[in-house]
Formats: sequence, structure tokens, C-alpha cells
Amino acid sequence: MNLFDTLNEAMTDEVVSKIAKLTDEEPTKTKKAIDGIFCTLIAGLVRRTGSTMSVNMLYNQVQKGNQGGELIGDVMSYLNKKDKLDAILKTGDALVSQVFPAYKSPLISMIGTYAGIKKNSSTMYSSLATPILIDAVSREINNNKMDVDALTTYLAEHHEPLFKKAPEELVEKMIPQLGLQELLSPKFSPTATKRVIAPKPASVKPKAVTGTPTSAPQVVEAEEEEEESNSSFPVKWLLIVLVVIAAGAGGYYYYENYYKPSQEGASQEETTVIGDSLATDTTNAIAVDSVAIKDSIKTAAASGSGALTKEVEPYLTDNTKPAGQVFTMKDVAFIKGSQALDDKSNAAITELAELLKKYPKMQVRIQGHSTDAVGIDNKAMATKRAFAIKKRLMAAGIIDTRIDAIGIQGGGDKADFKVVSK
Repeated sequence: MNLFDTLNEAMTDEVVSKIAKLTDEEPTKTKKAIDGIFCTLIAGLVRRTGSTMSVNMLYNQVQKGNQGGELIGDVMSYLNKKDKLDAILKTGDALVSQVFPAYKSPLISMIGTYAGIKKNSSTMYSSLATPILIDAVSREINNNKMDVDALTTYLAEHHEPLFKKAPEELVEKMIPQLGLQELLSPKFSPTATKRVIAPKPASVKPKAVTGTPTSAPQVVEAEEEEEESNSSFPVKWLLIVLVVIAAGAGGYYYYENYYKPSQEGASQEETTVIGDSLATDTTNAIAVDSVAIKDSIKTAAASGSGALTKEVEPYLTDNTKPAGQVFTMKDVAFIKGSQALDDKSNAAITELAELLKKYPKMQVRIQGHSTDAVGIDNKAMATKRAFAIKKRLMAAGIIDTRIDAIGIQGGGDKADFKVVSK
């Protein structure tokens, strides 16, 4: 039995109606939202099978975050008692950030739009669905005595059912909005779905036609081969188009930020620097980030632990202090009105990257802030700033599943981070 079957058994019409009543939503919309959340979260689980480290972390997170099979066995009992419901929602709120880093904010927003429900309903459904799903995974692990390798195989087998179960409307939203494009790569495609066409015998020569042609099977085979070739045609051309677009963007970026300014004279050097720092979404910018991070690591190693390390490390090593503390990244600064990081920010970001490497169980949520955005609203700018820091951390070798990133309107033009797991 896969997770979809298990969840379908648990989420009866009675359960869905109760959840809808609790949030004052229509049962049909509630059903659509919850199914959408489960599909999206299962997609996240499948995606984590692409990394051995990620699956090992997931295995431990499931062991810690499950309800011993009680929740998936009787969801209604949790819905009927306020104290139990409040407790499981609190657990679920933490699990979304721990098991599915960087999912929470885009998931809530996407499901709200997809199912046509209120934001607070989408938040509640996500916090409820996550522990239900984790409890279902835990029960499979316990019942089948799975180790990490067995869990990897089990979750990977959900790839094909996922794309059969998820409505096209949902897939079109969740793939780009939650960064699940990796699920479309060949390594996630089960070999069982590939059609095998038997090769033609090389030793058999075609006979001269003396009567009614009897080569129909060969024609069918040729048509199958042509169909197979045609099915891959759009994918190949899509890749070619993407490469051309990337090359064009890189050329335009080089022209605008290097060649053109150099022709306008030394008086334009300041503009060039600003333009370069603003282009945070290009391949060239990521390469610059990587170099900057490496240089900062050398500097940090030479100078010893910085202020951020001295502040955070005692908290990480104190087992009496729970996860959830927020630390201000005092030395991180942004160019006024933009998401571009000041060069002086590299050292602080490097310190955080080194802490994440030193403490492999540590997961963080980067929180960007903005009060003076130019051209866009402050919430959007704050989010861009958070992701700018996340990119730097990834360039330093930290996997994205350990870093969430959100924007918070107001609070100055700073950044901080919350320790989600320690």
C-alpha cells in the first residue's frame, strides 16, 4: 500500500467535513486543498530521495516527529478534542519547516490560490496534513522494518503514482513555485515507465516482394520508434531553447555590466559595480558568489571565529535550550532599496555556512526584512533578500533542504535567521 492509499483511508468524508467546519470552508474546497497538500508534500519526499544525506536526515526526522501511528489511525479523535488538535497543529507547524525546508510559505500561498480558500485555512491544513503524512511514513517504516535504503526505495516508488494522482492544474503550480523541477529529471523517472522497443535482427535481409506484403509488424515497429522519437522531440528542443536563452542572458549581462560601462569611461565604474551586484539571479552572479564565499572562508579561517559564531555556538551546544531562537545577522547589509548584498556581508554569511557544516543537524530559516524597497513592495523585496543569502549559503556547499527563506515586511533593512533544528 502506498502513501496515497493510506491517506485516502484516513481522510474520510467525515474527517474532511469536520476540517471544513472548523475553518468555515466548503467541503469540496477543503478536500481539494488537503489532497493538493498531500501531493505536494509527497513530491517533496520523493525529491529528497535524490540525496543520500537528505534521506538520512529525513529518516531521523520521521522517527522524531511521528505520533506512533495514532494520528493516521484515527484523525477524527484529534479533531474532536481542542487540546489534541492544538498540540498536533503546533507539531505540524514545526514539521513543515524541518522536513520540508523552504516549502512553508510558498505551499500556503499556492494551496490558497489552487483551492480557493482563505490563507489561515491553508495554513491550518498544511500544519495538519504534515504530521498526518509523517505518521503514515513512520507506520510504514515500523511495520516493514525499513532501514534508510528501504525508505529510499519506498518513497522513490511514489514518483509515477504522484504524477498520475496530482491534477495537471496542481502540477503546473507546484513544480515552479516550490522548485520541484528536479523531479522531471531522468534520475527520478522509474525505468518501468520507459517503453522498450525490440531491435530489428541484423542478420535477416529483406526478401523480395512477390505477392501481398507481409511486413506489417515491421511497419508498426517503425511507427513505434518514430513515436518514441517524437515524444522526446519537445524535451530536446526545450533544452536547446533554455540553453540559448541562458547564453543570450549571459551575453546581455556581460554587455550591460562590463563591455558597455568600460566604453563609457572611468566615471561609470560605480554604476558598473552596482549593476553587477543587482544581477543576483544570473549564472555569472552565482559564480561570483562562489568565489566571494571561498575568499571569505579563507579570511574567516585566518582570523578565527567571528561575533556570530561566538553568539550562536553556545546556544547550539546547550541541549537545555530548545530550537526556535532567532539571531540577527548584524554584519549583513544590503544596498539601499535592493536585494544586492554588500561585500562586507560575506564574512557573516560564511560564518553561518561554517556553523551549518560543523553542526549537520542544524537547519535554519533565513528571514529577510525591508522598509525602503524600490519598484516592488517590501514583502517581495524582503523575500528576495532572504533568497540572496540562501544562494550564498548554497554556493558555500550547504544543501537547500537545510535552508528555508522567507520575507518579513518592515523591521529595517536587515536579515536574521531562526534555528529550526539543532
